[in-house]
Amino acid sequence: MQRLRESQQALTLIYNAYNDAATKSLAPLDIDDAEVLKNLLNTVMNRESVSHMQNKKTLKESTELRSALADVLLLLDDCDIKEIKANMKKATSTAV
Repeated sequence: MQRLRESQQALTLIYNAYNDAATKSLAPLDIDDAEVLKNLLNTVMNRESVSHMQNKKTLKESTELRSALADVLLLLDDCDIKEIKANMKKATSTAV
């Protein structure tokens, strides 16, 4: 649960930074509602797609926000990707 709280705090900071940099603010953030987070992730991805189609540069905060949203969504589903990667790395290093 500690990792989830840390990720949610990081998401809030990145969300605020994104809204400060974006021309149009995102919908309100609810860090405990997976559906709201999924919708925000889709919105950010759609905005990136439009930017690419219009040959515009995407916001640096966009990539960070996508990553933070995905991390919190996985943690809400009881899947800690950092822990999985650490275990895979440990298993690979002991196998060699």
